[in-house]
This record gives sequence, structure tokens and C-alpha cells, in this order.
Amino acid sequence: MQEPVRSTSFGQARRRSARCLVGVLAGIALLASAAMAQTPPKIVAKNQLLRIQLYPGTILNLPIWVAADGGFCQAHGLRCEPTSIPSGPLALQALAAGSLEIMYASTEVITAAASRGNDVQVFVGHSPNNIYTLNISNKVSLSNLAAGYPAVMKDLKGMRIGVTARGAGTELLTRALLLGAGMTPDDVTFVASGSPTTSYPTFVARQIDAGMMFQPFRTLCEVQKTCVVGVDLAKGDGPEDLRALNGGFETFAARRAFIEANGLAIDAFIQAMTEAIAWMQDPANFDKLMSITRKYLTLGDIPDADAILVQLVKTETPKFGVKIDRKSIQAFSDFLIKYKLIEQPVSASTLVYSKAP
Repeated sequence: MQEPVRSTSFGQARRRSARCLVGVLAGIALLASAAMAQTPPKIVAKNQLLRIQLYPGTILNLPIWVAADGGFCQAHGLRCEPTSIPSGPLALQALAAGSLEIMYASTEVITAAASRGNDVQVFVGHSPNNIYTLNISNKVSLSNLAAGYPAVMKDLKGMRIGVTARGAGTELLTRALLLGAGMTPDDVTFVASGSPTTSYPTFVARQIDAGMMFQPFRTLCEVQKTCVVGVDLAKGDGPEDLRALNGGFETFAARRAFIEANGLAIDAFIQAMTEAIAWMQDPANFDKLMSITRKYLTLGDIPDADAILVQLVKTETPKFGVKIDRKSIQAFSDFLIKYKLIEQPVSASTLVYSKAP
């Protein structure tokens, strides 16, 4: 009497297993369909030339080097041509003149330009968070260094502050630091000393007393023990409203008319940059990333230069990102208005390209 019962139980179990298998397969199919739906179609332009700004001698160019040399631009039908222009204001002039299609800069420079009638838009991110440090010569007497910001700014009264160019983001943020400390921009002398690698020799020669700069300036002066960090904006030093700028700090921009006329190329560049940064941040690609970096950047004649370069790439690579926080963009306008650096506010809804990530 027991044998039929066993047979029936086995058959029921087999049917239940079959139903489970069908359910699992259906679930896998649904997940695959969802994944396919979430993956945007590849955008390929028609072999379009894009001249893209580079700042001479800085690790900030890394995503552009990778996009061009790593084949990401080519895969999206773009001919990316890196073009050295040492400051944001000069790049804005080149955009207006038609000798450059894409620039990148800290977003306050682009926002200030838009406020003054330069019809530009940001369309993809570069570095979400603040990248600047105010590096002060270790030969300058700093009685307020231990107190940090804002007290340390008092020690800079009468000093020469190196910035990449007059009107660049490096100057705008230094002005804000001075105003936030109860001083005026006239309390210091601004010196246009160029990109980090050209500014550093000027700094060592004491032609400037401090530099509001980005990498590799800080690395060079720390390795050679020529500076101290007075204000580390990258770590959140400075006025509270400076921290609100994180989320869209460095961005790529183009003329609005160019974006409207060349939407396919802009969208293709967004995808190329997204893929390039993801590739950079995959540890499996680090050796290839270093090969590209060494092609374009050297730290000069300092001890252990290549080992320091390797560490610099490891430190800086995670800081890149393509997303633009619209709240951050609005904060830039509010920040510039507060410190009387612009007169007309700029809306994030008009400054940011509608398809920006």
C-alpha cells in the first residue's frame, strides 16, 4: 500500500520543482529585460572634431587623456583634440572665438561668465567636490596657522597670492576667503602665475608668497617641504557656503549655440566621459592608466618622482565624476551674489544642459 503513495509524492515534488524552475527562469528573464531597459543606447557621432581644453601640467586632465588615448572618444564617433589653455577665462574667450568647442573649469568661473552674458552651459561633470588648497610658503610667518580659517587669512595681509589667471576660479575663491575673514581683496596682491607646474617655480623663487592651486602643486611643495597648507578647501575649510558648492564643483561647458546645433556630439561626449572615468576607477586598469599618465605628466627632477606620481594618480582618480548636482549649481550663483562677485543671479535650470547626468 505504501508504494503508490511514494510514487504520487515523487510526482508532486517533480511538478513543484518544474514550477520553481519556470519561476526562476522567468525572474532571470525579467531582470535581464530590466537591465537592458536601463542601459542607454550607445550614442555615436559622425566623426566630429571636439577641441577640448587642457590645463598644462595637471592631473586634472586625466579623464581627457583617457577619453582620447583610451579609445572612448573614437568609440563614440568623436575626434577629441586636447588643446592647452592655462585658465578658465582664456578658455571662455576661445569658446566665444570658435577656436575651442569644450572647456572645463570650476563652476563659479562658468557661472560668473553666464551672469555677464556669456551664453554657456555646463553639460557633464568633471570633479564633484572642491579641488583647491591655499598653499603658503614656509618662509612666511604664520602666527594664526594653528587657529585655521578665518584667522590664518590675517597673516596674508600684504602678501602676493598666485592664481592661475586674473578672474579665474582660484582668484574668485581667494577673494571669498578674504571677505569671509572680514578682510578685502585689496589686502593682498593677486599674481597671475599660471598652471600648477608653472606656478611652483615662481613660488619657490619667492615671487609669490602663497598659491591658490590644485594638484600637483600641493604634492610638489609638500614633497620638497616648501609650503604649509593654510586653507584646505578640498577638506571643507573655509566659509560654510563654500561647502554647498560640492556636487558640481568642476564641470565641462560649451556655448549654448554649439550644444543646440551639435546635440549628438555632446551626448556622445557625455557617454565617452562616463565610460572613461569608470574605466579609470577600475583597479584592474591601473597599469594602463599609469602608462597614459606618464605620456603627459611628469613631476620633474625631484627624488622618487615616479613613485610620487603613482601615489598622486591613486589619490586623485577617485575624485572624478560625471554627475552634476543641480542644488550645487544654484549654490554657485548664491555664493557669487553673496560675495558681490556677480550682480545678476544665474538659474541652474538654464545653466545646466537638460540631458546632463
